[in-house]
Amino acid sequence: MDLIGVTGAPGNVGTPLVRALLARGARVRVLARRPERAHEEFGDAPGLEYAGFEFGNRRTYVSALQGVRRLFITRPPQLSQVERDMVPALDVALGAGVERMVLLSLQGAERLTFVPHAKLEKYLKESGAESTFLRPSFFMQNLTTTHLPELRKGEIYVPAGKGRTSFVDVRDVGEAGAVVLTGDGHANRAYELTGSEALTYEEVARRLTAVTGHPIRYTDPNPITFFRHMRARGVATGQIVVMEGIYATARFGLAGRVTPELAGLLGRSPRTVDEFARDSVPTILGENE
Repeated sequence: MDLIGVTGAPGNVGTPLVRALLARGARVRVLARRPERAHEEFGDAPGLEYAGFEFGNRRTYVSALQGVRRLFITRPPQLSQVERDMVPALDVALGAGVERMVLLSLQGAERLTFVPHAKLEKYLKESGAESTFLRPSFFMQNLTTTHLPELRKGEIYVPAGKGRTSFVDVRDVGEAGAVVLTGDGHANRAYELTGSEALTYEEVARRLTAVTGHPIRYTDPNPITFFRHMRARGVATGQIVVMEGIYATARFGLAGRVTPELAGLLGRSPRTVDEFARDSVPTILGENE
């Protein structure tokens, strides 16, 4: 079986992806900036290996990619200059013999030409390699990672207006990635991965409140206030700009599209916001700390 390289693990999608690949008997090399941290997460499972790799650090490319034939690409959120920081690594991957690349892209990337994901899609289309684009909607888990400090204060603090979003669970996205990486018939295709319903953030706040018993309200800051708030938290400017673009799609009513594509890949219905909420109670309430 071809060796599969995975970037972005451990991570929101990378962690469930690696576990799903191993469950399918795949050979996996985790390409991580800190391999020892990845080892703590995944251990010494059969078929699993580790290599030091970091987008933007050219000295890590050649040895990490040697022997890899299929590659899962996750853009680190702090990297917005992908032509400078990511494309050279993908060039090395092609030279090393990678034949299939699966990109964790973004819902609407084919329309949002200003986002880094769109630039990566364009590169891959022109690369000559088999490529597949996973275009998920907004991750439910972003609420319990990026926005956890506000969530624990009882707020969903994002500038999304009253628009609807077809939220998706990263566990489902990881499983879909494993299907695409290990199966056939996915070359040069794009999958728009959504949940089975589109909700406003007000509705999400009510569901989280009902499940956790912890009052949570939706705060809708304007984009400037949101930018200043996230910068004060130490989030990189480039990362905030990308976030602003993503939330703008919801604000303008462009994030509510629901598709059957994730269910088709998984062979089952996607996880719901209520399921995510039940599984996230310890994180939201800080019970694991």
